[in-house]
Amino acid sequence: MVTKVFDRIYSIPVELPQNPLRCLNSYFVQGLPGEKNLLIDTGFRREECRAALFGGLRELGADLRNTDLFLTHLHSDHTGLAPELQAAGCRIRMGRVDRDLLEHNERISWRSRQERLTREGMPWSELEALFTKNPAVIYAPGPFDSEAVDEGDVLSYGGYDFRAISAPGHTPGQMCLYDAANRLMILGDHVLFDITPNIISWEVMEDSLGTYLESLQKIAAYDVEVPLPAHRTTHGMTVPERVRQLTEHHGARLAETFAIVARGHGQTAYTIAGQMTWKISAKSWAEFPPGQKWFAIGEALSHLDYLRLRGKVSKEMGPNGCYVYEATGK
Repeated sequence: MVTKVFDRIYSIPVELPQNPLRCLNSYFVQGLPGEKNLLIDTGFRREECRAALFGGLRELGADLRNTDLFLTHLHSDHTGLAPELQAAGCRIRMGRVDRDLLEHNERISWRSRQERLTREGMPWSELEALFTKNPAVIYAPGPFDSEAVDEGDVLSYGGYDFRAISAPGHTPGQMCLYDAANRLMILGDHVLFDITPNIISWEVMEDSLGTYLESLQKIAAYDVEVPLPAHRTTHGMTVPERVRQLTEHHGARLAETFAIVARGHGQTAYTIAGQMTWKISAKSWAEFPPGQKWFAIGEALSHLDYLRLRGKVSKEMGPNGCYVYEATGK
């Protein structure tokens, strides 16, 4: 059901089947007479998402030939239907960093990421299964053209002047949109309120967790009365309150990661991830759904990168061709 969240701004719930995120909040900013509309994010490239998004747009009477699409970041649940919207007449705009990564996708190709994770201890048999079962892969968009947006650019729609704010960490080029006059911010996945954004290690970002924590403080400094996250709801929480919780969460996660490294010897990231605490229904690490195991190892690696760059752990190639980690600090 389409919901009005602010004057001329509507939320279209896009179902994400068999996904712990459950739903994407796609936002629609209704243009003033004679102006274009703005749609923000799309859902996966799958029929359930397509039906929900296009059904919501029909309910709003949106003319896609008179609608621009802004993508907050490159993940498939936000970009999957972009080519179809472009074919229907939408102009697409996206932060330059993530736009370039999608355009030159060999830099973050799934195969190269698979190869990297084998060096971090993940069995190749599990990675091969992941390649055919991971929603991020199988529901990703095909090629599309987009215009680059840089930090400080202003997107004016529906009487709003949305200033683009770079907030890297969840992806290398995620962007938020801030309207100062109404103290309203479209957050993408940068700040989520009842789930924790997944922060993985990226080949093109040396310290994704450290970068994310810096971006959290940057966003917390804005005066935001109306936060609009890409998933679920805010439960009445403010951005500074949630930033504090997220910062504390990662502090505890870093302490847990270091303790796991310190109590073992020559452990791989795969082994370390299997000992970390995860809020998931699986009874054991072996029973993790393939997509969730992929993200869990990526998050373990972002915490190991953070600790390594600050001299807390070391990373060396082990005798079996996989990297192993040792505690070096306190």
